[in-house]
Amino acid sequence: MINGELFDRYKKTGDIELRNEIVEKYLYMVEVLIRKYLNKGVDYDDLYQIGAMALVSAVERFDPSKGFEFSSFATPTILGEIKKYFRDKEWILKVPRRQKEISLKIPAAKDELYEKLGRTPTIAEISQHLGYSEEDILQAIESGQAYDAYSLNQTFDENGDDGEGAVFEKYTAMKELGYDRFEMAELINSVVTKFSENEKLVFRWRFLENKTQSEIADKLAVSQMTVSRLEKGIKQKFLNELKK
Repeated sequence: MINGELFDRYKKTGDIELRNEIVEKYLYMVEVLIRKYLNKGVDYDDLYQIGAMALVSAVERFDPSKGFEFSSFATPTILGEIKKYFRDKEWILKVPRRQKEISLKIPAAKDELYEKLGRTPTIAEISQHLGYSEEDILQAIESGQAYDAYSLNQTFDENGDDGEGAVFEKYTAMKELGYDRFEMAELINSVVTKFSENEKLVFRWRFLENKTQSEIADKLAVSQMTVSRLEKGIKQKFLNELKK
């Protein structure tokens, strides 16, 4: 974390070298945030450049006097520019509406079946659960990956078929950047600070680093079912906060 004094000095002087020093210290954010968008038709170098340019813009626009963390400000700015690039370049395949609708239902179906079966469901089981053919499910999974660059927290569904995407997606925004989303960023921070140590670890590994429940269970030396319960509790805490 960079001392606020460095931002204050840049705000007062506009020194380019000072700006570049700050940017270099936060480039790790670009590395983290572009991971979810790799292998989706855009080269790593292009994504990194887009993210780095957005980071520069965030540093230039950040006002430390507002009392917010820079990372909370820069994250939606970087993600927004990456998503804008995908939309503007129109590289995403035109997916039939039916496949999109099926794709949106799959995450919730996986969660329901996992809790029921105690393991990751097969394509056949998802097919039977949703009432679509296995071919439909496979096509929906494939087209779903092409249709959208999913958010960092794809599994934060409010429900499986509302078409609105992940809860965290709503916080970071696809069109509005920077201070307009600070209230939501602060909401996320306020919820996370109330987590237990295990919840914080599960939140980071599951929703930021995309580790499987099995991997997390091994790291925590607990059962996979325990991780599943922790994950469910985390989702519920966010939903409870949203309803206030």
